Amino acid sequence: MLTTKELDIIYEWGMTTELPYKNAPTAEGYSNQPIGMCWLKGTGKAFSGVRTSLIDDKKVIDILSKDEVLFATGAMFYAGTKLPKHRDPPVYPDRYRRIHIPLVVPCDKCCYMVWDGEKKPWRSGEYGVWDVQDVTHEAYNVSDGDLELIFIDIKK
Repeated sequence: MLTTKELDIIYEWGMTTELPYKNAPTAEGYSNQPIGMCWLKGTGKAFSGVRTSLIDDKKVIDILSKDEVLFATGAMFYAGTKLPKHRDPPVYPDRYRRIHIPLVVPCDKCCYMVWDGEKKPWRSGEYGVWDVQDVTHEAYNVSDGDLELIFIDIKK
């Protein structure tokens, strides 16, 4: 598991870096509108390794290069984004958990997950580790601003 110090390093980097988001391909009905994504590390056929052309911080590169890190991405939930109930699919050979690192949260009452039926607000700099494959969850940004996070998938 990544340490709090390592997550702090990624948070600080994310807060000072403008990521080039592109609309992610998502399954029909996954969300009510596009979600912006900017991959930072991949482990698949389409892309593999840390995106060093974008990440210029050696500490961040070293953290994301760890074997336990399967995938990392910046995520932008544009104002009004709603993701209905779902569980994340088995997209890697290994089971995984997802770390959420909220960066810009326009309204903690308006930006939240519903996790196993309980509302969990996102707050800038407050990290969470979630078993997204095992627990049904939803996500909302019902504010007028954009919600920006970093997601890191780690081996379970």
